[in-house]
Amino acid sequence: MSGTDFAEFERSGWARRSGTYDDGFGAMTARLHERLLDAAGVTRGTRVLEVGCGTGRLGAAALARGAVVTATDAVQQMVEVAAEALPGARVLRAELPGLPFGVGEFDAVVGAFVINHVPDPAAAVAELCEAVRPGGRVVLSCWDTLAGNRAQGVFFDAVRAVGVTPPADLPGSSPFARYAAPADFAALLEEAGLREVQVEPVGWTHRVDPARWWQDVLGGTVLTSSLIEGQDAPTVEKIRAAYDDLVGTYRDGDEVALPVAALLALGTRVVAGEDAVEHVTNQEPR
Repeated sequence: MSGTDFAEFERSGWARRSGTYDDGFGAMTARLHERLLDAAGVTRGTRVLEVGCGTGRLGAAALARGAVVTATDAVQQMVEVAAEALPGARVLRAELPGLPFGVGEFDAVVGAFVINHVPDPAAAVAELCEAVRPGGRVVLSCWDTLAGNRAQGVFFDAVRAVGVTPPADLPGSSPFARYAAPADFAALLEEAGLREVQVEPVGWTHRVDPARWWQDVLGGTVLTSSLIEGQDAPTVEKIRAAYDDLVGTYRDGDEVALPVAALLALGTRVVAGEDAVEHVTNQEPR
């Protein structure tokens, strides 16, 4: 699948889920928002760009800190939802890469679980690096391995247990998949020109009714839900039965306690001339 086709797959998928994402899957991802803002150094008066704003939860948290927020999303339906949720922010539709901002326009750039949805991660991070001022930070998150991120892993394990064939028009993986490990994620940021790069594993527990979580993932993801909903009805029933068995191992009373695992990456844009100074400092003596 080409980058253009992948971008269209993502846009159309999220457009259909703009009304079902926030209360379920979106609420789970929001557990990382305060840590993202802390890592970016967001306080009162900070000029923040949020990319992939979705329904506006992260932007709302930044506004609550007194930040000056600009929020973007590639999906018009999400932009409309976010605009209602963020009356004090500038909200606009914009692709990543392809943002309409000047060099160094922001003090910080944040993106919660968006880098794994873009067609060209390297170009996207390079653009985010350019949008932040010298000394400002770019902070991004992505999902960790399915072995650790059981909140999503149980779905893929259920599909595998049934032995289904993915729909022919489904992307095999995200273009970001090659970077979805700490060292590779760090290299992606460094190659874009960011310095003082750190990639930290983070985790939490998502407690939820298992039947509700099945609906939340189908209504709040694109690739995972398309993999399941692209099957015929009897196969979906088999996947659901396998999911019920797998998720049952995490039962805690009436709910399940599912481990969630992610990677939090941050980097700082260097001050003009710093790269050259660093290069000279690190040269071997002659």
